[in-house]
Amino acid sequence: MKLLDTIARLQEKAGKLNSKTGRILGVLILCMLMASASATVFVNYYGDATATVRTPDIQLVAGSDSGGSGYPSATVTVASTFDSASIAIDMFPSVTSSPQPATYYTDLLQIDNPSATARTINSVTISGITDTNSVLGNITVYYCTSQTDDPASSNVGVFYITSTTGGSVLGSSQAIGAGATHYIEVVAYATSTATSGQSVTFDIAIQWA
Repeated sequence: MKLLDTIARLQEKAGKLNSKTGRILGVLILCMLMASASATVFVNYYGDATATVRTPDIQLVAGSDSGGSGYPSATVTVASTFDSASIAIDMFPSVTSSPQPATYYTDLLQIDNPSATARTINSVTISGITDTNSVLGNITVYYCTSQTDDPASSNVGVFYITSTTGGSVLGSSQAIGAGATHYIEVVAYATSTATSGQSVTFDIAIQWA
């Protein structure tokens, strides 16, 4: 009410000027009072923060299948930050039959938890599949909680790459204990029309918490 009374008195005084200048002055005074009444009052507090680089609890490690000069062979190169890896494997042409002959990599990529705290692998997804020469027969990606030479019967997640459509290896999150190691195992074969040097590429993404 006091603000409205003040505005009214100022408008009355400005009106008595009975001139263009008086009317403009009244409008300006009104605008200044309104701006002052609606202004926000705030205070800033400042402090120090530190972001520290740590070694990740979950690390990718090349499995024992990596290396070797013969065929079949696999190459796994893990980044120095342990969060990504480049993987190359051999696969061979095969006609359709049952059971399908294929090449097994049962210790290809390891997922390590070297910390003293249990963690959770939330997802393992396959994407970015490229099959330029249509040589893909089947690449099966297994998630195993222990190394096995028979991943088809001992896994907690699997994804069959039969086209360029990706998907999820894990159907649900998977706990990984302190000091534990899990395994990505792969079984692969090419089509019967594939020729030497042709390849299929794809991405594997692992999310953990």
